[in-house]
Amino acid sequence: MKIPFSIVILITMAMGQINYMGSIKLRKMYRISDQSDISLPFRLAESELGYSWGEFELKTTTALEYRWVNNENELQIRETYLIWFPSWGEMKIGKQIHAWGVVDGNNPTDNLNPYDYYYMFLAGMDRKIGTLSADVKYYWNNFQIEGVIIPKHEGNRFPFGEGDFPIKMDDPGEIVKKENQGNEYGFRLQTAVSNSDISLSYFMGRDRGFTHIGYNSGREMVSPIFFYRKTNVLGFDIVSFIGDITGRIEAGYYKTENDYETEFSILQDASYLQYVAQLEYAIPNDIMIMGQIIGNEILELNGTSFVFGSNGIPTETPMTKDDFQPGMGTPFAMFTDLGLMLSVSGNYLDNALELRGNTFSDLKDNQSMLGCGISYSSIENWDLELSITYFFGDEGTHFKEMDDFSHLRLGLGYHF
Repeated sequence: MKIPFSIVILITMAMGQINYMGSIKLRKMYRISDQSDISLPFRLAESELGYSWGEFELKTTTALEYRWVNNENELQIRETYLIWFPSWGEMKIGKQIHAWGVVDGNNPTDNLNPYDYYYMFLAGMDRKIGTLSADVKYYWNNFQIEGVIIPKHEGNRFPFGEGDFPIKMDDPGEIVKKENQGNEYGFRLQTAVSNSDISLSYFMGRDRGFTHIGYNSGREMVSPIFFYRKTNVLGFDIVSFIGDITGRIEAGYYKTENDYETEFSILQDASYLQYVAQLEYAIPNDIMIMGQIIGNEILELNGTSFVFGSNGIPTETPMTKDDFQPGMGTPFAMFTDLGLMLSVSGNYLDNALELRGNTFSDLKDNQSMLGCGISYSSIENWDLELSITYFFGDEGTHFKEMDDFSHLRLGLGYHF
């Protein structure tokens, strides 16, 4: 008797392995100035579900986003993709979050996914948005070659109209144009040389943040136009080990151009450089110290600024570097051209207690951020968290605008 092929497939799949993990986290944020609530969404619950079957694996990551006010909630599928592990490498297809670069958190070369600005002060993948893409890796001797294609551009998630968010943003609506987006793609080559890992990368896509690119005039008024510019990124990173010190360097060279025609075009093209140099060192008593220098420099700029008089006639002046806003790269580039980040953390009581502190200082303008936190897990799978974040800055700086966002955060988490 012949067994139908569909039955064979079902029996084979039943022999696969399921794995899962997740967490439930209750969090509250309070302003330090007046102890009032900060009503922003947070991820109340997260789960990761995987199913392995021979050379294949299916992974799904979901999150329940929750806001205390009005009990607002939204179930988000952050990732869901299929992986194939052939003998020569691996292949992934579906909605996924990529990770390029070697420094911690502030990666100039990692531009494949947009950012969720509600979570901009979190690290790594927690502040990214998954996008539909295909990823192929090929292993050959000491080399790893990776190719990624993204069929549809997606921009950053901005907190429009959020009174409690530290940076005020109004929804520009229909004046943000979305034509000419097309496919995005990237390549990355990694290898090991002596005691160092080195990689080169290239990415061609649209800016993750829209920017002001010109004006169109109507019958009664002149309307600003925003667009996601086309940007090419060349990336380099290296991680090396010298004794107990780990050094990491990462840099991205960006070439951006405006390929959307307006009646009065502001930007034609520009190039800029973002870089991060990081050192980390473990000292006795399980204490880890990390420092980063974060830089952003505009190399070339071709554009025109317009000032419209009451008669509607524009006055033209050359565009300056202060008028240019990068649309891609590490979020900290929007705050400063040169910054220093320091962090220290330690684990005690058999890893039940974690103490941490961090600071960010602008080395060109007088603004800074200071934070500290403690996590304690006295019961298996449960933990309590307390953290404090302060923002300081002179008038006219970004962190001065965020002074009222200085806050205390309380959290209770269960992990399974």
